[in-house]
Amino acid sequence: MEGRRAYDLLIGKTQAVLDFEEALGEVTVYIARDQLVEVATLLRDDPDGLYVLPIHVTAVDWPDREPRFDVVYQLRSLAHNDTVRLIVQVPEDDPTVPTLEGVFAGMDWHERETYDLLGINFAGHHDLRRILLPSDWIAHPLRKDYVSFGEPVAFTHNIEWALPAQERPDNMPGESR
Repeated sequence: MEGRRAYDLLIGKTQAVLDFEEALGEVTVYIARDQLVEVATLLRDDPDGLYVLPIHVTAVDWPDREPRFDVVYQLRSLAHNDTVRLIVQVPEDDPTVPTLEGVFAGMDWHERETYDLLGINFAGHHDLRRILLPSDWIAHPLRKDYVSFGEPVAFTHNIEWALPAQERPDNMPGESR
C-alpha cells in the first residue's frame, strides 16, 4: 500500500498525525499545521522514509466546509519506491502553512503556484509572489467562488447562485434545493 511506510514512520516518531485514510491502494496522512516542517524533515531524513522528491503541492477548496482548504503534498521515496500524500487543513480566515523550501530543493516554485492560484500563504517563503498571473491580478482563479470575466462558475454547491432557474438545464443537480 502506497504511503503505509510513511504513516508507520510518523506514528512511531511524532505526534503530528491527526488522521489518515486508506483508499485505492494509497494512504493519505493528515498533519498538524504547526508540525509540517518537522514531519517533512523526518520523512526526508529517516532511513525508513527517505522521501526526498516532492512531486507536487496544491490545495483543494471546500467552500462549504471549515477548515475550507486542504493543502496537499505528494512526496516520493526513490529508495523505497513509495509515495505518500500529506494534507494540512487550513481555515479561510488564515490560509497559511509554513514553507517547505528549506526542506526540499525546488519547493519554492510549487508553493508560489499554489499561492498564485489558490491564495495559500507559505509563512517564511523567501519570495512569495505570483508566478503565473500578472502581479496586479485580483483574487485566485482556482478558488471555487472565483468569478471569471463577470460570469460565475456553476458547481453543484452554488447552482442557484450561479444560474437563474430559467437558464438551468433540465435534470441539473441542485435545482430543487
